[in-house]
Amino acid sequence: MKEQLQLLARLREVDDQIDYHESNMTRLPLEVQEIARNLVTLRRDISERRDKLSEIEKELRQKERDLGVEQEKIKLSEKRLLNIKNQKEYNALSRQVKLGKKVTGEIEEIILGFMAEIEGLGKAVERKEKEYAEFEETLKRKKTEEAEIAKEAKGALASLNEEKTRIAEALGEIYFKKYTTVKKALGSAVAEMENGSCTACHMAIPPQLNIRKALRMGSRSDERSG
Repeated sequence: MKEQLQLLARLREVDDQIDYHESNMTRLPLEVQEIARNLVTLRRDISERRDKLSEIEKELRQKERDLGVEQEKIKLSEKRLLNIKNQKEYNALSRQVKLGKKVTGEIEEIILGFMAEIEGLGKAVERKEKEYAEFEETLKRKKTEEAEIAKEAKGALASLNEEKTRIAEALGEIYFKKYTTVKKALGSAVAEMENGSCTACHMAIPPQLNIRKALRMGSRSDERSG
């Protein structure tokens, strides 16, 4: 029985190591995929912001041309005012100049708004591109790590699975089948006992078993002292 317990304890250690390597081989590709998805999202976001930036810059240039036209009209009208003698014409042209200045003021406000938006979008694009570069660097690092871990894990798993096969043969079909069934159901099939309780399920162990364990330990101690 002692030999079976030792084999079961070692089998649990081997399975824990197998689970660790398999988890790493699964985890890293998922991390790489997540980073790649983030890169796609960031690139789309940057592209959309750049398109928006280009559109606003185009509208800004048009408004600057409109402003230049209106300002030129005002200059011509103000020049004409100096030579008009007729009061009615003077008043009409004055109103036109006043309206033109109102229009230029509105255009200037729009231009200022465009300039502020362009500045904000430019800074946002700069931040996103920096973030993109960081993600690219992380992706390269993760891919290298993934390749190294996969190489290490494959070698380790080959050795561990060979050892597991040897342990299973030494245990026998009945013990190994019970171990496999319990592990599949609970995640772990072997656990230590501390302070009268199972460290896996935290259930109290019947006192009789504790007494038997103590007696076995005592008998071994007597044998050594004898």
